[in-house]
Amino acid sequence: MDATPWVLAAVAGAGAIGVARLATALTRRHRRRQALAVPASVDDPTRGRPRPWIIMNPSKHEDPQAFKDLINRKAKELGIDHVHWRETTREDPGTGQAVRALEEGASVVIAAGGDGTVRAVAAGMAGSGVRMGIIPVGTGNVLAGNLSIPDDPGQALAVALDRNHRSVDLAWVRVEDATQEPDQPAEGGLRLAARAALHPEVTLPNEEAPASSIEPRADEYACLVIAGMGYDGETMADTDPELKKRIGWIAYVWAGLGAMGVPRMKARLTLRSPSAPAPDPLGVGDQLAGTTLDEEDAAPEQSPHSHADEITRIEARSVMFANAGELKMLVLAPDAELSDGLIDVIAVDAHAGLLGWADVTWKMLGQLIGLRPINLPVSTGKVAFRQAKGASVTAEEAQMCQVDGDAIGLAHTMHIRMQAGALDIAVPAERTWMELLPA
Repeated sequence: MDATPWVLAAVAGAGAIGVARLATALTRRHRRRQALAVPASVDDPTRGRPRPWIIMNPSKHEDPQAFKDLINRKAKELGIDHVHWRETTREDPGTGQAVRALEEGASVVIAAGGDGTVRAVAAGMAGSGVRMGIIPVGTGNVLAGNLSIPDDPGQALAVALDRNHRSVDLAWVRVEDATQEPDQPAEGGLRLAARAALHPEVTLPNEEAPASSIEPRADEYACLVIAGMGYDGETMADTDPELKKRIGWIAYVWAGLGAMGVPRMKARLTLRSPSAPAPDPLGVGDQLAGTTLDEEDAAPEQSPHSHADEITRIEARSVMFANAGELKMLVLAPDAELSDGLIDVIAVDAHAGLLGWADVTWKMLGQLIGLRPINLPVSTGKVAFRQAKGASVTAEEAQMCQVDGDAIGLAHTMHIRMQAGALDIAVPAERTWMELLPA
């Protein structure tokens, strides 16, 4: 019996599903962008007129004052007479400034910079309940892209001051057994220091605080997009800052090509309270799975009603932990949701040199149209996922680690914990096709 018609029908069906998913994604983005054509109202009935503080990374601008003048003019058009400005520094990229802005009565704190600045400001805002806005002025602007926040500074300001908002999770990242001192200060320490300076009478947690603490430890980094070790850490460490300024996010691609030779790591991966694995009777799916830990070995903060921790041994080029799933030109974690309280763990492996990396690339590109990776025994590239409330990975050899695009040094172990609903971030309005039809 000729199987060709069945094969063609399967290919056509998969293509139709992919086109439908791509059309849905583009339609959703179109609706959000169309919402920007409707004049924003800065009056939120539940909060009154905003009192905005903008925390700006001056290194992102050739003329910082020109940027301030532009935003001040746009604010006046929106009915805001005064904007409070704070600038980041190398010693404090935005966390302490956010803590002080809250103390000074800000009703909305806006991060004007790249993902690093947004992360730092978010660390100071976490758990406050105060609205946070974003004006994307960086190279990647990954979080802003996942939230459909426009690149235009004036439109982004209108979104930040408008009434539409959503809850966003924040991950806290900590490394152990470091063999290299990080260049980046840990946002947990900056937050604790700023709050201690404002309220010296209040006792705050120290580095020995339990992992379930709402307040971060002094050695924890905030993460809104992706943290990881291995290939992605080497890529971020090798990205030339000057090249980023000249050619933008393509500088990451260039650095990634040079990091393809990173050795495969052997590591122990622990998933804390993971989601149930998807059925995979053929053993070719994209799910990470491990051995369930005994009850006495489970994490101390784990609820008795949650899924048991799992542990597995892996070999991979990179292990990543994603809060946001979409990057420039590709989908890294198709199940990632910014408000689900879960971290998406991703293990990427490649054999046979460029052939393996080509296989990984095709799997990632397939996710753009909704195709899940199929990891056959003969596959030269493999991509596997799992969602959990927290995770830890320990590599036999020290690996370069990164958080939201910033390299934080060589270390053997990385821990991730989630603070669900930590942030209240302003986003564009979601409008339906009916609302966009001519009157």
